[in-house]
Parts: sequence; structure tokens; C-alpha cells
Amino acid sequence: MLESITYKKYRSPQHKAFREFGKQLAGININFFICDESLHLVEFCEDRKFESNCEQLLAFAKNMLADESETIIVEGTMVAVKFAGLDKTEILLADLGPKRPEEAAYVKVLLTNFIQHLNDEQKSTTQIELISGELAQTYEELVMLYKLSSSMKVSRSDVNYLQLACDNLSDLVKVEGLAIFIEKKIDSVKKLVLTAGYGVLAIDYKDEVELNSLFERVKAEISAGTDVLLDSQIDSPFRYSWTDRVKNIIAVPLYSSDNIIGMMIATNRIGKSDFDSIDSKLFNSVASECAVFIENNRLFNDLKELFIGSLKALTNSIDAKDQYTRGHSERVAFISRWIAEQFAQTASSIDFDSIQKIYLSGLLHDIGKIGISESVLRKKGGLTDEERSQIMNHPSIGAGILSGIKQMNDIIPGVLYHHEKYNGTGYPNQLAGNKIPLAGKIVMIADTFDAMTSKRTYRDALSPQEAIDEITANLGEQFDPDIGEIFIKSDIKKMWEIIQSGKMDEYYTDNFSNYGALAVGALLK
Repeated sequence: MLESITYKKYRSPQHKAFREFGKQLAGININFFICDESLHLVEFCEDRKFESNCEQLLAFAKNMLADESETIIVEGTMVAVKFAGLDKTEILLADLGPKRPEEAAYVKVLLTNFIQHLNDEQKSTTQIELISGELAQTYEELVMLYKLSSSMKVSRSDVNYLQLACDNLSDLVKVEGLAIFIEKKIDSVKKLVLTAGYGVLAIDYKDEVELNSLFERVKAEISAGTDVLLDSQIDSPFRYSWTDRVKNIIAVPLYSSDNIIGMMIATNRIGKSDFDSIDSKLFNSVASECAVFIENNRLFNDLKELFIGSLKALTNSIDAKDQYTRGHSERVAFISRWIAEQFAQTASSIDFDSIQKIYLSGLLHDIGKIGISESVLRKKGGLTDEERSQIMNHPSIGAGILSGIKQMNDIIPGVLYHHEKYNGTGYPNQLAGNKIPLAGKIVMIADTFDAMTSKRTYRDALSPQEAIDEITANLGEQFDPDIGEIFIKSDIKKMWEIIQSGKMDEYYTDNFSNYGALAVGALLK
């Protein structure tokens, strides 16, 4: 007779969830099994009260796997639900045992809800991985552009700077050859001059006719409304005629004002079958940097502000999940910075860079909520224990997202520990007193103040003074008494007026001008 294999020999991302669900079903005398596409029947019922007919269950699962249209089937005392995982499809089977067919409808609901829970978890995991990956990629690109912008201060030669651009770009985008050509006057005649390069180009750049022909093609593409020349024979024949060595090619213009003064070319992508839109954007960004250097007009501050804008757009999208928290992250960032500035006047242990990082910690403190279901965040009534556990997990999710980016290490403490209480009753790690990092203590106060002075479904907003009174009453319990005292004694009225005016970005003390751009500068050091 066919027997099932034990769950201990089974490997799946949902193994823990299956085992817990099996224990719940065993508590109501139901045997729980999983059948995968290879027709392995895995038992998840540790304390079964009766023997299941494994051959019958396997045949039941096999029929369901063969029928793509069926997602749930009830047959006598057996219920089967199809679960499409990220890498395989599995059949979840519940055996009610003899003489219990009337309970099948109830078990069908249990299995359906469990599948929905698994799908929600998969969606959250995929979304977190996607956001983390995009952040890491964007950050790497920004670091490269930052290095190029920073090098403007020390590079005095076009050749040195443009070579630095080629070296950095080739580290990020693997190609066989990369070169920058600048149009210069030689003996009163304009000629394209190889100014910097990497590897070996697949075109004969020494042939002036061929090189000028490529330059004219780039200009034609720009005139036609595109910002890059891309050509390959991956999906269709080449649009232009190239040497036999060219598999794919990208060329972007270098501008001076509205005039094209050169071009950046790369041939034969390595690691990918072709250049893509991300490569195009990156090449255009580097080409713009090079053109700016040539004309001595730096774009560094614009790039840094673009990054801050991206972070704010990300946090605003998270705040927008709940109509009552819109703008919350930017206000918490501003208040965190306000507290840090006040603290810096009384302590030598906090420097300018630390203040900037605390500001970014405040801005990103709730980034982990991207992994929390909107239905939980927007729920008007009381939360269940499971929902409360989800909410309490958002600092850890946020720290996990940022942990993939080495340069974000100094931002993580404020994100991970902004719900730790001074008396050790907070979360996620129940840290107490001085074991809580400074950023966590500061963001905790800022987050709490903004939460109390914002309207919620279950209460009206408190006044600033009422919020201050509440913070005062909890010094030494929820809040660090020294930092709390500094905040309470600061000019709360002025801070509140700035917040209400919506001009937080326009407010700078004498010592902290151009704050958003400088904050990114500190992060990239």
C-alpha cells in the first residue's frame, strides 16, 4: 500500500506555514497532506486520529493537477485546493475521515482562506525583494554619478575625467568596448577625437568616414525624437550597416547647451543579449555628466536632490496607503532633524553627518510598511493579534530592505529601533536605556509627536501642547529623558508653524543649509 513521506523530508518556502496549518487541522481531527507536481504525497499531520487512504488521496490530487481549470474540489470527505507557488504548483489535501462529509464545506473555507494567506505572503515577499533590488540598483547608479560629480572638484583635465567616467561605467555595464569622442577643431577643421575609452570597440574608429557616419546617425536619431542610438539583430535585422564584429551597439550624444559636441559609444554587451532601456538611461546620465564637466557646469546638487525626491516619493507612496498618514514620513524626518540639531548644541558626540543620517532615518522609518497589507493599515476597528504582529514587524522589514545597501548601514538603527521604549517594553528587540541607538530614540519621539498631533479614525488630533504634555508624562518610560527634555524645551511653537506652513524644505538654520542635498552627500561618503 502506498505511504506518504514525512514533512521532515519536504523542502518548500511554505514548509513552516504548511506544518502550522497541519497542526491546526489535526486539532479538529483532520489529516493534512501536500502533493507536488512529481506526485510525492507529504503528510503534515503529526497526531492523526485515523489512517488516510494515501492511494485514494494521490489519485484525487493527480486528477486535479491534470485539470488546469479546477482550483478547488470536494469529493466525499476529501477536499483539495490548488496552490500555485513561485516555482511549482502543489495540491493541498484535507482528509476528514469516515462519516464526516457534512464538514467538507467548512474545511473548504479553511483551505481557501489559507491559500489566500499564502498568496498574500508571496506577494509581499516578491514586492519587498523587488523594492530592495530597485533601491540597490538605483543606489549603485547614484554612487557612480556622485563619484563623477565629486571628481569635478579635483579633475582639471578632460582626458582624466572622461577616462574616470569610462572606467566607472564599465564596472557597472559590462561591454567589450566603450569610448568617448569629442568634436574638436584641428587645423580649423572639426574632427572627432578619441578622448577616453575602455576595452576594444567593434567599430573601426580610426576610419574617419566610418566614425563620422556613426556621428551623423546619432544626430539623425536625436532629430527623430529619440535620445539614444540602439541597434542590434536580436529581434530583427540591423537598421544600419556595421562591421561583422558588431553584435549590438549603443551611442548617446554629449551636449553643450543645445549643440551635440561628441558621443559616447559602447559595443557588444556582456552578460545580457542586448542593451536595454536601463542601460540607455544610464549612458545618457553619464554622457550628461561628461558634457557638464566639459562646460564646467556641475549637476551634482540636482542629482542629489533627485535622490532625495525619489526617497520622498517612495515614503509618500507608503504613507498614502493610509489617508491619515499622508506626509507623515516627511514630518517625522523634519522633527527628527529638529531634535538632532537641538541635541548637537548640548553634546559633542553628534556631528553634522550624524544629523543628516538621522534626518534620512526619519524619512525612511516606515519603509517596512510596504510589506504590510493595506487592509491591515487601513483597518478602522481593533487589530487581531496576528494583525498587530504584522504591524510590529515593519521595523524589521524596513531594516531588511535597507540592509542590502552597504551605504545605508548608518540609517538602519533609526529605522529598526524607532519603536523601542526607554523602559525596555518596546519592539522589535525590547532594548532599554542606552542600549537603544541615538537615532532610534530621536525618531521615536518625532514619530510619536506627529502621530499624536495627526487625526486618526479613532480620535481627533491632539494639540502640540497636549502632545508635549503626554511626552513629558512618559519621560523615562517610553522616551529617553535627556533627549525628551531637550525637545520639550525647544521652540515647539516655531517648529509647529513651519510644519503647518508646509515649508519644511524651505526652513534651514544658519548651520544647515541645502539640507536635502547635503544629507545624500553624507550618505555617500
